[in-house]
Amino acid sequence: MVECSAEEMTSRDAWRAILIPAVGSAALSASMVVNILKINKEHGWPKRAFKKSDYLLMAIPFAIIALAIGEEITKDEKSE
Repeated sequence: MVECSAEEMTSRDAWRAILIPAVGSAALSASMVVNILKINKEHGWPKRAFKKSDYLLMAIPFAIIALAIGEEITKDEKSE
């Protein structure tokens, strides 16, 4: 077995910490895509199925992702 420095182990632990959320997110995404395909096959594409509040709810995850990425980029630019 290859010996790792303390810095390498800390880095490895940090990267491994994202594995569980990443696998969970991938499983959730796959489940959602399968359900979209199934519902589309049974009921067709939604026609006037969503209200404005539904679109707002669907936009929230994308807004959070954009804000998180923007914050991380801004933080990196300020530290340089």
